[in-house]
Amino acid sequence: MEQSVATLREERRRRYFVRGVSFAIASGICYGMYTGCLTLAETQGVWGDWFAGTEWGAGNPALSAFMITFVLAALAAGLNDFFSGIWSLAVCAKNRQLGDLWKTVKTKPGLIMMLCAAIGGPVATIAYIIGLNSATAAGNPGVIVPIAALNCAIGAILGRVFFKQELNAHKVVGIIICLCAGALIGGTSFAAMGPEAFIGCLFAFVAAFGWGFEGCVAGFGTILIDYRIGIAIRQVTAGVLELVVMFPLLAVIGGDAAAIPELAGAALTSPALWIFLVSGFFAMPAYSFWYKGNSMCGAALGMACNGMYAFWGPFFIWLIMGVLNIGGMAADYPPLEPVQWIGALIMVAGIFCIAVNPAKLFKRKDEEVRAWATE
Repeated sequence: MEQSVATLREERRRRYFVRGVSFAIASGICYGMYTGCLTLAETQGVWGDWFAGTEWGAGNPALSAFMITFVLAALAAGLNDFFSGIWSLAVCAKNRQLGDLWKTVKTKPGLIMMLCAAIGGPVATIAYIIGLNSATAAGNPGVIVPIAALNCAIGAILGRVFFKQELNAHKVVGIIICLCAGALIGGTSFAAMGPEAFIGCLFAFVAAFGWGFEGCVAGFGTILIDYRIGIAIRQVTAGVLELVVMFPLLAVIGGDAAAIPELAGAALTSPALWIFLVSGFFAMPAYSFWYKGNSMCGAALGMACNGMYAFWGPFFIWLIMGVLNIGGMAADYPPLEPVQWIGALIMVAGIFCIAVNPAKLFKRKDEEVRAWATE
C-alpha cells in the first residue's frame, strides 16, 4: 500500500513537471507567433506607406528617418503591449482576479513587476522592434530574433554581477556557445545584407540586454505573484509607458511633435490595427506561459524551453509572410540563410546548456532507467 502511494505521488509529480515543460515550450511558440504577426502588421495599411518613405494619409509628407526608426517602433510596441494588457485583464476578469490584481499593484512584488515592465517595455521591446524594422528593410527580419534570444546568456551574466548568483562551468560553456552562435548569425547577416542588418542586430542585442536584466529583476522580486496577475501588470504598464511617454517623447526629440495626433489617429484607424490585436493576443501567453512554466518545471529549464523562440521567431515570419503569402512577400521569402538556421539551433543548444547541467541531467535519467529496470 505504501509503495503504491509513493508510486502515485511520483507519477503525479512527473505529470506536473511535464505540464510545466509544455507551458514553457508553448511560451516560445507564442513568442514566435507574436513576432510574426507584429512584423506583418508593420507592412500593412498606412504602416507600409510610412516605412516606404512615401506620402501618407491626406497628402502628408514622408516621415524622417528618425521618425521611421524610433517613433514608429515606440508606437508599434505600445499598441502590441497595450492590447496584450487588455487580453491579460480579460483573463483576470474571467478568473475573478481583478480584486487581487488591484491589491497586488500596491505591494512590493507588484511594484517590482512594474519596474520590470519599465525595463522590458520602453527599453527592450522598442529596441526589438527597431531591430525587426531595420532587418525588414534589409529583406530579412527573422535574422535578429536569435540575437535577441541572447537575453538568456546576458541574464545569467547579470545575475552573477548584481545578485551574486552562481555561474557554473556549464553556464559559462552555454554563454560561449550562445555568443559564438550570435556572432555567426550577425556576421553572416552583415556580409550578405549590409548595414541595415548590422543596425538590426545591434538593437536586437540592446533588447537582449534589457530582457536579460528584466529576467534578473523579475526572478528576484515576483515569485509570489500569480502568473496571470503578473503578466497583466507587466503588459498594461509597458503599453501605457510606450504609448503615453516614449511615443510622444521620441516624436518631440525628432522635431515633429505636431505629427503625434495624426500618427496616432492613422494607426488607430488602419486595418493593420486588427493584426496588432492578434500580435497582442499571442504576446500575452508568450510571457504568462513562461511564468507558469517556470513555476512548474523550474526557472532554468523553463528558460531553456522559452529560449527556443530563437528558432520559432524566424519560422513564423517565414510561414506567415512567405509560405502563406499574407504580407505580400514571395512564396520563397527566406527569414534566414541555411548557415543562420544552423546558428539559431546552436543558440538553442547553448541556452539549454546555460539552464540545465547536461551531466547531472543525463546522470539523473540513467538512475531513473536503472530504477525502472529493477522494479
